[in-house]
Amino acid sequence: MYSLLHFCSCSKGGAETEKPDQPAPGKANLATIVTNDIHTITTVEAQAGGRITSSGSGTVTEKGIVLNTSPLPTISNIKFNTATASGDGSFTSRLTSLSPSTKYYVRAYAVNAAGIAYGNEVSFTTSSIGSASFNVSPLFIIGSSLAHWEVELTTDGGDPVTERGLCWALTENPTITDSRSIDAGKGTGKYTGVITGLQPQTEYYVRAYAKNGGGVSYSTAMKFKTIRKGNLTYTFNKSATPSAAEQAAYARLQIAIDSAVWYVNNYTSAVKHVWINYVPGVATADANNEGWMRFGTGEGYQNLRTMLHELNHTFGTGTTSWWTGKIVGGKYQGNFANDLLNKIQRSAGAQLSGDTQHWWPYGLNQNSEVTSSWDFVYNCLIIEQMRRDGLPAAGTWAE
Repeated sequence: MYSLLHFCSCSKGGAETEKPDQPAPGKANLATIVTNDIHTITTVEAQAGGRITSSGSGTVTEKGIVLNTSPLPTISNIKFNTATASGDGSFTSRLTSLSPSTKYYVRAYAVNAAGIAYGNEVSFTTSSIGSASFNVSPLFIIGSSLAHWEVELTTDGGDPVTERGLCWALTENPTITDSRSIDAGKGTGKYTGVITGLQPQTEYYVRAYAKNGGGVSYSTAMKFKTIRKGNLTYTFNKSATPSAAEQAAYARLQIAIDSAVWYVNNYTSAVKHVWINYVPGVATADANNEGWMRFGTGEGYQNLRTMLHELNHTFGTGTTSWWTGKIVGGKYQGNFANDLLNKIQRSAGAQLSGDTQHWWPYGLNQNSEVTSSWDFVYNCLIIEQMRRDGLPAAGTWAE
C-alpha cells in the first residue's frame, strides 16, 4: 500500500522560485573604476585621475585617488579628492606635498552605498632634486673691509630655493660653515651679496650658495684681494662766533664730510688731508689739488654728492697736468679705470668721458646724476682705478 505525501508552501501567496543570482531587494553593488596613468610628475607634485565605468546600483558619492609608498593604498592612507570631472565618468586629482625621488603607488577609488571600490594600481617616482645653478659676473666692487658681488641664480634644481647668499674664507671653496651673508630674497634671480669684516690687502675666496630640498649648492669660487684702507682726514675751518646761517651750513657740511670719509676710506686707498671752508662768496663749491675746499651758501651743494665731487679734485682730477694729459679727444685714456667702467656697465670698449675739469659717468657733477648710493660707491671705485692709472695727488697707488 502506498502513502501519498503532500508538501505545502509556507508562503501565503503560493509557491515562489528562488533566484540566487540576483541581489536582494535594496542592496547596491560596488562601482567599477579604472586608474589612469600618472603624468606631469615633478619633485613634489603629479597629476593623477581615473574613470568610473559603472556606478554600480547606487549613486557614487565620492571619488578620487589614494596614495602610499607601499602597494595597494586605501583611503586610510593619503587621499586626494577630485579636482576636475567630466560627464563620461573621468576625473583628475592633483597629488601635492610629495617627496622628491620617491616611488608612490596610487589607485582610483569611488564610494557608493555598497562601499568603496578601488581601481587598478599604478606606480610612479617623483623627480629628484638637482643642484641649483649660477651665472656669476666678475667681482669688482672691492674695498678695504667689504666687497659686493652680483650673481644670478638661474635654476633652483627642481625645488624652491629657501635661502641664498655668499660664503667666503681665506682658503679655496668656502662653504656656509665659513663666513657667510644671507640675501633677503628667495628663489631664482639676480642678487648682490655683501661681504663684510674683511682685512685690508688680503686675498679671499668667495662662492655664491643656495639651499633647496636637496641641500646646498655652490657656484664656482672667485678669488679677490682687498685694497689698502684709505686715510682721508680733514680740518674744518669754522668761525669763532658763527651766525645762525653759518651754524646750519656747518651742520650740513659736517654730515657730508663724515659720510664722504667713510666712502673714501672703505672704497679707495687714497691718503689725503683736506681743509673745509664755508665761504659765502663762492657760487657753488671748488677745490684744488693741495686739499683746499670751499663751499658757498647754496644748500643744494652742501651735501655728500658735492663733497665727493670736490674731493675728486683734491685727488687730482681736473686740477693737475697729469689729468690734462689723460683726456684726449674728450675721452679718458687710462686702462684700469676704463676697464672698471665696462664691468660696471657690462659693456665692452666703453671709455670715460672728460674735459679739462670733469669726467663722467659717475663723476657726480650734478645732483641729478645720483640715483642711489651705488653712484657714490662707483665714484670711489673709479677714483681708485684712476689712482692705479697714475692719478697723483692722493698718495701713490700700491697693491
